[in-house]
Amino acid sequence: MKNIYKTFYTLVCGVLLVSSCINDLDTVPLADNVLLPEAAWSDTQTYSSFLAKIYAGFSISGNEGPSGMPDIVGSDQGEATFLRAYWNLQELPTDEAAIAWSDDGLNGLQFDQWTSSNRFCELNYNRMLLNVAYCNEYLRQTAPEKLASRGVDDALKTQVETYRYEVRALRALNYYFLLDLYANVPYITEGDGVGSYLPEQKGRDFLFPWIESELKACEGHLPAKSMANYGRVNDPTVWMILSKLYLNSEVYINEKHYTEALTYLNKVLGAGYVLDPTYKNMFGADNHLSTEIIFPIVFDGKSATSYGGTTYLMAAAYGSDMDPGKNFGLAQSWSGVRSTQALTTLFGDNDKRALFWKEKRTQDVTQWSDYNTGWAVVKYTNMKSDGTPGSDNVFPDTDFPMYRLADAYLMYAEAVLRGGTGGDKTLALGYVNDLRRRAGVSVIGDSDLTLDFLLNERARELYWEGHRRTDLIRFGKFTKNYAWPWKNGVYAGTANIDDKYKLYPIPAAELVANPNIKQNTGF
Repeated sequence: MKNIYKTFYTLVCGVLLVSSCINDLDTVPLADNVLLPEAAWSDTQTYSSFLAKIYAGFSISGNEGPSGMPDIVGSDQGEATFLRAYWNLQELPTDEAAIAWSDDGLNGLQFDQWTSSNRFCELNYNRMLLNVAYCNEYLRQTAPEKLASRGVDDALKTQVETYRYEVRALRALNYYFLLDLYANVPYITEGDGVGSYLPEQKGRDFLFPWIESELKACEGHLPAKSMANYGRVNDPTVWMILSKLYLNSEVYINEKHYTEALTYLNKVLGAGYVLDPTYKNMFGADNHLSTEIIFPIVFDGKSATSYGGTTYLMAAAYGSDMDPGKNFGLAQSWSGVRSTQALTTLFGDNDKRALFWKEKRTQDVTQWSDYNTGWAVVKYTNMKSDGTPGSDNVFPDTDFPMYRLADAYLMYAEAVLRGGTGGDKTLALGYVNDLRRRAGVSVIGDSDLTLDFLLNERARELYWEGHRRTDLIRFGKFTKNYAWPWKNGVYAGTANIDDKYKLYPIPAAELVANPNIKQNTGF
């Protein structure tokens, strides 16, 4: 159910802003109808409402959709959402996407030429640290001594204990993204100071074991896997994050943890998720019914609306000539993002995963600024599996599948090939072929299952799902050994660029605000 997103927490705590990056933001002043912390926490509903607000930090921009009561003041609240900024950082600098717009540093992203003033580098950084700040405030306000001082009854205390584990897991997830994208970031917990407190910077050598420890501490204390708990973190979510942490450990801390990755992937594979029989249904308006999605970012055309999120992934990909209201259930067409030929040429003619609009489009992106060069991606739609549209034709009901079973299948195969123990190559081959059978393409043999094949198969299966930059770095193909259209700002692409682009820079405003923070090398 999506009920957790139908109520949003409208408390803006003045004491909540604990990171120096947050101090730099334009924030919305307290309105007359917004409760101060002392009054808010006297209401027992606050404990669940604030939890909903923390989840909503991944989907919407504030407390009143699609752009009202924003968390971060800006001229474009769609840009200020987590998913839009995160997706731009993970997909635009890769071989999977090109964008016809040049504003707000988008050129810098698709050309792999960003600087510390890039707007989306800053927006994503600020949003994730704001999410962390909300988590820390929740943990402060729900400490056992706080609950005792308010006379909270035993039943609510028990419920809040589960909420606290959810919040810790969500905080660890935000820090995982920060570790992956920026590496060296402010480290703040519920025990640190507030207001003028300037946090210390921590690198991957500290953050990796801290995230690992936090996630393991949450295991066994989270909501059960069920439709009633749809959209909430559960043990399989934690296992997926840990698997990704371990799979990328050579990049993060120069250590191999493929055996540990297989340990947690085996848990995911035994958790009861089943491949969705129809690939496209995982990206439509009723994808909350999918048996495959492990952790979604939830949207709702009436109750959780945004100009970021899946609205962006649809509207920016649609052109008006596609009649998207009729064909895809969303009457918005921004003519911006589309695929590159590096992606589309990976698919065979009958691959059901190749969800592209080709009419009046060239396959090659010969002009990055011309939306009609490059096939449009119609993977995400606001149509239900029965062919009817979602509840609203301006904002979709479609959730974003952050983690799903197919990803676990491919990670399992990769960890086996990279030498992890606790897995089996025959089983890995079976998992990969299960995906290919669903796609309607030929199965492969044992000798075909190589790392190069898996990188391409990850693109075919997971394109536009926010994994590609991390994948290319892990496979040694992001800054070296691979050219794709418009990499380094030229049509033919440049195979080798500066290794500094494996990270994003710390925003320039953060460096001014906090002398404890140092810039990533090369920026």
